Amino acid sequence: MTSIIEAFRYGFLGQGTFTMLSLGITTIITIIILLIGIVIFNKVERTFIDTV
Repeated sequence: MTSIIEAFRYGFLGQGTFTMLSLGITTIITIIILLIGIVIFNKVERTFIDTV
């Protein structure tokens, strides 16, 4: 989250520490978490309504 907030600060205020490396790492981690969430959801989708 820090790199995203710093990118907004740099874009709007012209201040902040913005590096493409930190933004790239954040993007990669976000994509990995999204893919893991999709896989887990697809596995429990059929029985999810019974649990809730």
